[in-house]
Amino acid sequence: MSPVPRRLGASALLAAAALGSVLASPLPAAASPAQHCVGDIDGSGQECFDTYAQAIDAAENRVGRTLAEQERALAEQEHTPSGSRIGTLAAARNSNVIIGTYFEHGNYGGATFTLHGDNTCQGGDDIEFWFTFPPEWQNIISSAQPWARCSLWLHAGPDGTGDRDGPYRENTPDIGGYMNDRTVSTTLG
Repeated sequence: MSPVPRRLGASALLAAAALGSVLASPLPAAASPAQHCVGDIDGSGQECFDTYAQAIDAAENRVGRTLAEQERALAEQEHTPSGSRIGTLAAARNSNVIIGTYFEHGNYGGATFTLHGDNTCQGGDDIEFWFTFPPEWQNIISSAQPWARCSLWLHAGPDGTGDRDGPYRENTPDIGGYMNDRTVSTTLG
């Protein structure tokens, strides 16, 4: 029996090592879908875009006013000549508002989900309504930006159940370790 030439043995060993490293390497990630989504509080009409600016434009078109116009209208309603507080835009003819934006990463980074709908937020501690995020948005939220005087709570379960943190009444670049990447639904007040 003739011995196997050393060159053939070394080549086979290198080929096996190369094949092993290919098999052990992770597959390339699938192309990510549009990363900036807009959805109605009633769960309908979710649409995603390539940029945050496109998503905000779409939300503004859906509610019929820009964020600046929305905030200005809220401020005007809160300060009547008599000094009494009227409340939110819910009493106005067009009560649709942009409620808040939720961000994938801290410091308002990464993908976004902007929620809009009829505004019943009063800015207090009473829960007015809830929203369960679509599956691709569950367990990834790290920062939040409330609009329309809404108080946002984050929940680890669907339909406003499970562990909860909040309220977030101001721009929050870091929601903290308790709910970071654990949010499944939000309640609003």
